[in-house]
Amino acid sequence: MKRLIIILLIISSPVQAEKIEQLSWYNLQELLEDDKLTYKIIKSCVSLNSAVTELIKVEHPDLAKEFYKSANYLYPFGVLVLKKIKNISQQEAEKEYFFGVDTLTKDYMDFMRVNGALNKSFFKGTFIGDDLNYCNEIRAAIETTISETKKTN
Repeated sequence: MKRLIIILLIISSPVQAEKIEQLSWYNLQELLEDDKLTYKIIKSCVSLNSAVTELIKVEHPDLAKEFYKSANYLYPFGVLVLKKIKNISQQEAEKEYFFGVDTLTKDYMDFMRVNGALNKSFFKGTFIGDDLNYCNEIRAAIETTISETKKTN
């Protein structure tokens, strides 16, 4: 059984490597300068938090709610950035973003399930834990910016 899982991991890794990559390598300055990168990171953060929510909601419902809150907080920012990048309507951006996040969430879940079968942990031996911390930094930066903007208005 373990050999089968290792074979599946080897076969599926190149496909997932195109979609799932370490986010925490990017710095916040890069995000401010590149809307496409900002979109990619926010979409990935929403998808990652959604995947963790789905994978732990039965055993750890309270913790899953926190990941769900993070995904939902960042979600509208991804729609806004996509709308800006592609110069499309709000409705088109929402639809495209929804399906993109859904697909990437499934990819993250598959990636973590395979890792869980191999390492008995969704995170051990991966960059997922670092990326969750990075996504929290992104969220905190957005919250701070919004808070400061409200104070000056």
